[in-house]
Amino acid sequence: MLKLLTKYSDVISSYKISKFEHFGKILRFRAELILTDNTILYVRETVLSMSIRKYSYHWQDRRGKLIMRWDNAPDWDVETFPHHVHVGKEDAVEPSFDRTLDQVLNVVRRRLSKINDMPPAKR
Repeated sequence: MLKLLTKYSDVISSYKISKFEHFGKILRFRAELILTDNTILYVRETVLSMSIRKYSYHWQDRRGKLIMRWDNAPDWDVETFPHHVHVGKEDAVEPSFDRTLDQVLNVVRRRLSKINDMPPAKR
C-alpha cells in the first residue's frame, strides 16, 4: 500500500492511515489522503476473500462537498450493480466498474492535471 501512495506522491500532499489489518486473506484498510489541491480522499477497503471485496473511495473538497465517490454498496440499481460512482452529489449515480485505489488515484491525477492546465481565472 505504501508503494502505491508513493507512486502518486505528485498528487498526495499527506496521508493518515487509520486502520491496516491483515489476517491471512482478510484485509481492512482505512486512510485519509490530503491531495495537492487541498481536497480529501477517504479510502475504505475490505477484502474478505478472493471474491468478496468492499470498497469506497470518497473524494470531497475541504468544505465537505462531494466531488466523486466510487463504491460497491448494493444501494443503487445501475447496470453495473453493485459498482457505481456518485458524481457531485449523493443522488447523481452513474455506472462504474470494480475499482482499485490505483485506478481512483489515476483518475484524480488526470483531473488535477486538467485543472492545473487551466488559466487561473477559470479554476
